[in-house]
Amino acid sequence: MTDAPASARNERGEWRPAGRIAPAPINHWPPRPGAVLRWCVGFPGYLWPTNAFWLAVTLVTWTWLTPELAAMQSLELWWIALLLGRNLALTLLLFGGLHLTLYVFAWQGEALRFTLKPFATDSGRFRFRQQVRDNMFHALVYGVPVFTGYEVLTYWGFANGFLGYAGADVGPVLFWGWCMALLILTPVVHSVHFYFAHRLLHTRALYRTVHVLHHHNVEIGPWSGLAMHPVEHILYFSTVVVQWLVALHPVNALFQIHIAIFNAATAHTGFEKVKLGKHLAVEGGSYFHYLHHKYFECNYGGSLAALDKLFGTYHDGSDDAHTAMRRRQRAIHKTEAA
Repeated sequence: MTDAPASARNERGEWRPAGRIAPAPINHWPPRPGAVLRWCVGFPGYLWPTNAFWLAVTLVTWTWLTPELAAMQSLELWWIALLLGRNLALTLLLFGGLHLTLYVFAWQGEALRFTLKPFATDSGRFRFRQQVRDNMFHALVYGVPVFTGYEVLTYWGFANGFLGYAGADVGPVLFWGWCMALLILTPVVHSVHFYFAHRLLHTRALYRTVHVLHHHNVEIGPWSGLAMHPVEHILYFSTVVVQWLVALHPVNALFQIHIAIFNAATAHTGFEKVKLGKHLAVEGGSYFHYLHHKYFECNYGGSLAALDKLFGTYHDGSDDAHTAMRRRQRAIHKTEAA
């Protein structure tokens, strides 16, 4: 997919990349091993630069910002509070930094922004009648304690031998090889878990009572990423349970939690790319996911679009797909009205 100029905005102020959405090679069928390998090791690609950067953040967090595992054998307030404070700072730095950069200082202007509609400032849909404050409230008051809780249980379980280290007698080569393999697969685990958890949230009962809070955000920004009902936070971050079952080292579980945090922020920037300089930009928000917020009933997955293709919920961003989605929504509204 190539970038369309800002002049390509429609009458509603909406911008979209030129051409159809081009999923990563891992989504192609039949498989193309050569293309997948080039995507895995290429730049930009699966490993570089985004996932490698987030892994570096995880390793720094584990090495210098996490208490010794032996100190976490008992649930004590001091280290739980330390993790909570660290995670509050991390969330403010990432989500707040993106919001300030893109929307307050507007260093990128309108370039590559999906819509020019402002965030709601007088709407009954949001706590305080203000979208950004509502989003910050749900992210900081509910989201941070939930993923901190998962992190606390993780370290406590590893420290007491309930998780991971009980299998450390497999030998150092297999031990570290398995740890590295899980680190590489962490984004895939997140994508698979996210798709099925997301479909569950769109069932009638959970959508109306839980997930609708997230979908109040039609115009999305970084803080929208963790603007969720506490039940959705619990479900969203339960991706770490996969690592509880298979990981031998707690850093694998921490990386799984971090990927969920980081993806929530970057997938909701509202921009296709975030510019870091005149000639350098990294993937920002995802038009693929932006379409989900626009239409609600498509593109449930993250980067693993193959699941949406498999289950018939894929929107490729083309004119034909837009027309078909609007036709489908009109039919649904007529049925509900009848």
